[in-house]
Amino acid sequence: MYFTSTHSTLKMNGKLFCISVFLVFNINFTFCDKILSRKRRYLTFPEGSSLSVAICMTAQMGITPGEIFTEGINWGISYELPNDTKSFKDFKEPLAATKRRNRRDLYGKMETLIDSVGYNGRRCLLRALCETSEKLIFKENNLLDKVLSIVFRFPQQKLLTNEPEEHRLYHWASRMGFGDEKNGCAEFHDCPFSLIDMALGYHSSVENFV
Repeated sequence: MYFTSTHSTLKMNGKLFCISVFLVFNINFTFCDKILSRKRRYLTFPEGSSLSVAICMTAQMGITPGEIFTEGINWGISYELPNDTKSFKDFKEPLAATKRRNRRDLYGKMETLIDSVGYNGRRCLLRALCETSEKLIFKENNLLDKVLSIVFRFPQQKLLTNEPEEHRLYHWASRMGFGDEKNGCAEFHDCPFSLIDMALGYHSSVENFV
C-alpha cells in the first residue's frame, strides 16, 4: 500500500514537472520576438584600480669579450581605470550636486599637489575659481578656454542642505568673480600666482611669475 502511494506521488510529480517545462519553453518561444529595452550599461572598476603597461627591451652592448654587459630600455604608462561608485541615495541626487562632488574630489588633489611645493593649495584654488569668470572668455574655437571652464566653473545651482562645507566655500569663491567690483578676487591674492594665468601661458617667464 505504501509502495503504491509513493509510486502515484512520483508519477504525479513527474507530470507536473513536464507541464512546467512545457510552459517555460512555450512562454520563451512566444515572446522571443519582443524587443526589450533597458538602460545602457558601462564597465566600471573598484576604486583605485589602474592599468599598467610596460615595454622592456634589452640589448647586448658588445663592448667586452663575451658580451656580459647589456643595455636596458624600459617604457611604462599607468592609466587610472574608470570608477563610478555610488550609494543608493545618490540615484536621486540632482545633477548639479553630482558635478560639485566630482569637482571637489579633483580640487582636493590639486590642493594637495600645490601644498607639496610650499604654497597654500586651498587659497590658490579659491583664487582660480574666482578668476575663472573674469579671465576666461568662452569661445567655441578655443579648446583651452573650454577645458579650463569645465574644470574651474563651479556649478552655481542652489546648494542642498546635506552638501559638505567645501561645496559652500567653493561656491562662495566662484561667485566672488561674478560681482560688480572690478577686482573682486583680491580677497585671494595671498596666493602669489594665478593658476588660470599659468594655464594660459602668462607665467611662461620668471619675470611674469614673480
